[in-house]
Amino acid sequence: MATSIQSLEATKASDKGVSLPNGLGPGFSALIKDEEGTPVGAYALAWVPDGSKLLSVKIARGAPGRDIRADAVEFAKQLKPFLLSSSSG
Repeated sequence: MATSIQSLEATKASDKGVSLPNGLGPGFSALIKDEEGTPVGAYALAWVPDGSKLLSVKIARGAPGRDIRADAVEFAKQLKPFLLSSSSG
C-alpha cells in the first residue's frame, strides 16, 4: 500500500477526522473546507486492518441542505463490502 496506516492516522489528526461508525472501521471521515474555512465537501477513508487495501470517497462539492460528511460515510459503507473484500483484486 502506497500510504501507511501511520500516515492515514496522521491525516486523520491533522484534518480533525472522525472515526467511521462501529462496524465500518478502520477509517475516518473529514470535511473539506474552502479558503475561508467553510465546509464545501467531505471525504471518507476506509482500509482493511493490515493496510493492504484503501477505499477513498471524496465529495468535492456538497449539495445544499445535505450532510456531506454523512453522505461520504454512506458511500464508503455501501462500497466497502465490494471493494475491500478479500476476493477483490
